[in-house]
Amino acid sequence: MLSNLYTNLLKATTRPFVSSEKLSRNISSPFIRHFQSSSFLSNQHLAGQIHGKETIQAVNALREQLRYYAIAEIAGRPFLVTKNDVVVVDHMKEVQLGDVLKLNRIRELGSKDYTIQGKPYVSQDFYSIRATVIEQPKGKQIEIIKKKRRKGYQRRLTHRQPYTVLRISEVEVNKLA
Repeated sequence: MLSNLYTNLLKATTRPFVSSEKLSRNISSPFIRHFQSSSFLSNQHLAGQIHGKETIQAVNALREQLRYYAIAEIAGRPFLVTKNDVVVVDHMKEVQLGDVLKLNRIRELGSKDYTIQGKPYVSQDFYSIRATVIEQPKGKQIEIIKKKRRKGYQRRLTHRQPYTVLRISEVEVNKLA
């Protein structure tokens, strides 16, 4: 009795086998179909990328504004930046004092009246944002106490977290033709 219920359940939940010919003609996996139609693939920063008329008009309208802001992803974290802002991020080992960084992961670019949102990032053809490394300080000293009760084990450790300070030197919107 129990085995009959089990086999009926298996028959109801199994799907018919799809031949390899059908797989080669059209994609049957919903995951692959979703991934291919996602906007992330079409929004890759490719040289010579063609933009629509509406996009070009929107970028040129944004360019006519006086001040811009951007939500930039720096060291994996989003920061709202404008020109001459000072941003404190976690330590970046590969940079030196005075280095100029070109920020290329911009989630949103805008002004008082207009906003361009990226999916996930705004195309690099639209903007030019640069930051200069001005300092690499250490944070305040913290003390860590390790102790095991009834064993006589005690240790005092100190730590100063290193940071990198950036000044946003340029936030410009490029003119598109």
